[in-house]
Amino acid sequence: MSSSNFETTIQAYLENRAKTDSLFAETYRKANKSIEECIKYIYSKARKLAKGGNAVGVDDATVYGWAVHYYDEDDIKVKDVKERVEVVAPTTVQEPVVQEPVKEEKPEPVKQKSARKKTKQELQKIFDSRQLSLFDM
Repeated sequence: MSSSNFETTIQAYLENRAKTDSLFAETYRKANKSIEECIKYIYSKARKLAKGGNAVGVDDATVYGWAVHYYDEDDIKVKDVKERVEVVAPTTVQEPVVQEPVKEEKPEPVKQKSARKKTKQELQKIFDSRQLSLFDM
């Protein structure tokens, strides 16, 4: 299997994790595990998630979790899976980021000043100023 962008991304993540997590570093060095088989395992998990469909979207954290799980478990049997993967990933590998839920701030309703009612005299002035006279022309 030739090295794909997807495989390179997964391998870089696992190597970075092994550098920072000594327990995982031991698991990552298991002789009976390989990155090629790890990728096949990820494909098979995605296929199951698609439930017979042709496509499925899976977030980074889930894919990385499957990769780690593959190395953690000794009894995983991977069948040959022929799949195509499209990766939308940053150019550098990053640890999955857990974002805090954003609190939505509701805008305060705009308070309008209540309009003052015009007196009869004011209304008459407005009416008179708008009324045309034949003599004004």
